[in-house]
Amino acid sequence: MRIVTLLALCALLCCSQGHKHEECLNHNIQLPMIKDMINTSELIEQPLDKDNRPFHRILRKLKNCYKKLNVADFKRILEIYEEHVFQKMWKNDTRQSTKMFMDSFKRLKAVMENCEPKGKQTLSICARENLKTIEDTLMMDEPGVHIKAMREFRSVLVWITLAMDRRRTHEKIQ
Repeated sequence: MRIVTLLALCALLCCSQGHKHEECLNHNIQLPMIKDMINTSELIEQPLDKDNRPFHRILRKLKNCYKKLNVADFKRILEIYEEHVFQKMWKNDTRQSTKMFMDSFKRLKAVMENCEPKGKQTLSICARENLKTIEDTLMMDEPGVHIKAMREFRSVLVWITLAMDRRRTHEKIQ
């Protein structure tokens, strides 16, 4: 009986941590900022080359488990994108839309750092399995990889808004 009570208490504590992170994200991230980032990313990528080959998606494996991603996962995804995509693509870019996007991106990254649990960052199983592969793909200097990653970043923004409120649907975001 004591063991069952102890296990139930542990399960309750684990679930409440996820709710705390959801509350932190919901409190600190403004939905209009995410919508602006989505719209700005669409403007930025309009002049870029199109590539619709679905079998070459960079985030394809994360797409299967995006509902299980936590704050530490999102923070790591943002770090990977900043280091391997945005810094390489926009090293000498002076367009206003790019600057606006990066300002919002830095605010989003700061919120993730504030909402991340203190101490050791714990990536979800899904993220642990897939983020290294994604990072390795982005480190390769294949033509079009960074453009494809930029196009797929909208998915990350949608996943973050869904993590802010698990009851929210994709249609409500757009």
